[in-house]
Amino acid sequence: MLRSTSSILALLAAMTAPAVAADYNDWGDDGDAPEFRSSYSVEPSQWTELGDETDPIYIETGVRYWYARGAQSFTSSGGTVSSTDTAHIGELHLRIEDRVTNTFATAIGGYSMAVSGDVSTPSGVNPIVDGRVAYVGGDLGWNAWGDGNGSGIGPMVGYLYWKDEPDTGRFNYTTAESAADITYDPTTGQTFLPGASAANSIDAHVLRLGISGKAKLGDIFDVTATIAGVPYAKVSGTAGVDDPAFSVAEYGGPAQAPYGFTNGNISSMRSSPTSIDGWGYGAMAEAFVGIKPVENLTVRLGGRAWYLQGTADATYDRATIGNPGDADADGTYDTDPSFVEGSFISTNNPFRMLRFGLLAEATYAF
Repeated sequence: MLRSTSSILALLAAMTAPAVAADYNDWGDDGDAPEFRSSYSVEPSQWTELGDETDPIYIETGVRYWYARGAQSFTSSGGTVSSTDTAHIGELHLRIEDRVTNTFATAIGGYSMAVSGDVSTPSGVNPIVDGRVAYVGGDLGWNAWGDGNGSGIGPMVGYLYWKDEPDTGRFNYTTAESAADITYDPTTGQTFLPGASAANSIDAHVLRLGISGKAKLGDIFDVTATIAGVPYAKVSGTAGVDDPAFSVAEYGGPAQAPYGFTNGNISSMRSSPTSIDGWGYGAMAEAFVGIKPVENLTVRLGGRAWYLQGTADATYDRATIGNPGDADADGTYDTDPSFVEGSFISTNNPFRMLRFGLLAEATYAF
């Protein structure tokens, strides 16, 4: 046991001796203590050389403005709602490049500052005076054909959550739950249904597969572009559909508001928002041209387009309402209208969503 321990200590001493000798200079002639040399050639803060062109990790972050035109179209049971709008959107973005592996990651998040436009329903055209567009997502990519300095082209995969919600602000379904909720004029027999409006609020969870590229044109200019197919997108939300039917059997007064082009009482109307649940596919693309006016700051201009189409199931409640009656035939309506409500589902309804426009960004790199 003693012999083994001695052998191990001797071996450790032999292994340690050169290392110790390498860590200090010889004793000086004057007998001063040895001078130990530094373990590192640069300060720790300089290890990654952050901000230099040779830094393997390159980060860009900044803000964008998107002037975006949008369009929606949803159909259920013969009723179609289509809208067009203009949205002003503020966006934050981030890009991280690993120039050793030629990989990168991007992230974006945007929210609309104003939305306006028009919506067309079976009952007419109404203005869009507000609403919101919001999204958040990210991509991972590999510049398979890259130069190790940020330029290259290769495959990418990404995810995008996209909420498209123009506020159509219209009377599109009745909130009546029984005949007691319906009022009427005893002289003319005109009924008045309580109602509410539902914006076209659509949520899309989008899978993106495509190609992304970036090219540095000297020290001042650059070009970036991404083209992605959307093999699958989960789409859900609400889409209001105005599709009332009218009865003129007994009512002969003025046209029913807000359906001013039709005389009669509403005899059938949806009594809930229309819920949408389906899937779609499409394509997305964006491209930028950038200029670097000063070190680490880049200004870019570009464009972007997102498009989805597919089919969805629409579920809703519908109310059937009768006319009030004149029980004693004295010319005065004194009997409440009838009210029957049922639930329905309409399958395989086509839809489409589009948003495109110009982009401007300011980016800081470090």
